[in-house]
Amino acid sequence: MNALTQPIREVINPREKGYRAKTWIAYLAVFTLMAGDTVRYSVGWYGWGAVLAIIGISSITMFFRNQPGLTLRIVPWPLYALLAWMAASTIWSNYVGWTALASVAQILTTLFALFLVSRFSWRHLLRVFANVVRLILGASLVFEFIAAAIVRGPIAPIFKNYSGNRPPAPAYYWTQGHLFDGARIQGIVGNSNLLGFTAMLGLILFAVEFAITGTRRWISVLSFAASALCIYLAKSAGIGFALIAIAVAAVVSIAVEGKTTEVRHRYYRFAWLGAALLGGVTLLFRAQVFEFIGKSPDMTGRSGIWKIVLKLIWQRPIAGWGWISNWVPGVKPYAGLVVIDRVPYYQAHNAYLDTWMQLGIVGLLLLLSLIVFSFVRAWRLAVRHTSALYLWPVLVFVGLLVWSATESRMLIEIGWVLLVLISVKVHEPDELLEPIGESPKRARLLGRGLRQSQSRQHKDR
Repeated sequence: MNALTQPIREVINPREKGYRAKTWIAYLAVFTLMAGDTVRYSVGWYGWGAVLAIIGISSITMFFRNQPGLTLRIVPWPLYALLAWMAASTIWSNYVGWTALASVAQILTTLFALFLVSRFSWRHLLRVFANVVRLILGASLVFEFIAAAIVRGPIAPIFKNYSGNRPPAPAYYWTQGHLFDGARIQGIVGNSNLLGFTAMLGLILFAVEFAITGTRRWISVLSFAASALCIYLAKSAGIGFALIAIAVAAVVSIAVEGKTTEVRHRYYRFAWLGAALLGGVTLLFRAQVFEFIGKSPDMTGRSGIWKIVLKLIWQRPIAGWGWISNWVPGVKPYAGLVVIDRVPYYQAHNAYLDTWMQLGIVGLLLLLSLIVFSFVRAWRLAVRHTSALYLWPVLVFVGLLVWSATESRMLIEIGWVLLVLISVKVHEPDELLEPIGESPKRARLLGRGLRQSQSRQHKDR
């Protein structure tokens, strides 16, 4: 019996000391970090700050009371180096105070992710994230229905994110009420792209939840359908590309399980070749591709943003301008840097370019090192374990990385938490995993499908 087959006593133990406290803190924190604008629009910046203070104090206290050394020892060195480089950039930053504040915020967000690593199993994390996503998607559909059918128009934030009596542009509304007219919806998160990302997470989490019987089947099916509907209504091209990558990763990881090294590598070569061809075709025929999916060839202004960001990168290519995460309004050189249709933008809409601009090539290489090391570990876990439970970390990771080519949210809030959580937790000892089965995932999943089909046929008789 090797480490992977060691039985564990309980998958989730609700009688564990502090179970309710840690679980409710996790729910509150994940919701706040995943739907930050929902909280800010509802209770204002001061209320949002109070919520973050409660989350931060509670989660960090729980983390340091539960043998933090065990978790700190498995943190990969690129993460330590990246955080240190963020803090060090205060020395040469163009905005010293903001860099110091942003570095502290990054470390605190990292500590919350480490709290999740240390106090929750993969199965418990699946439950927490799935339930939060379920709440956000369900509330978003209800919210959009109220805006379109009852209010019959846009809904402004309760606590304004603009000056004056009326929003200066449609983008400032909480939602524009487009549920029935075919335009993009924003949901309670107030942003179509973020709603699409949340729904993308839902597709992964609810599919795995269904496969491992993590909750009642009809709940998982209904939740999966809600995720698909929200993705369609959010109309995010970046999410579309991420879903293709997720589908390929899912098929390949399931197919190669139990195969010899030679066969696995053959699958990998085909997958990477296919990805390269798809990327090349998309780049060469981007006008036709984006027109087909209803988008402009410049990805809704993103190519213009990237050109502006690249100009800043070439001015300070080695060490960057200083860490700031999301650009702060009024801070040079970001003040008025990108304004489209009277709406200022406070991110590069590409996490990798944003990192390069703020932390230079050194910071970018550290981020890429963290991604590569973490992906390899997450992939091995998904391929070598027979439970479908261990598919969700690598599929979420793939989706996050691809989506980050069009959004910078991997560097803040829930994006950073997911990056750190997966990067660290995949380094946990094998003894903490659930026991493996005697057959690969594909056989178990196919066998379950056949049994269900036979059961239905028997009932029809």
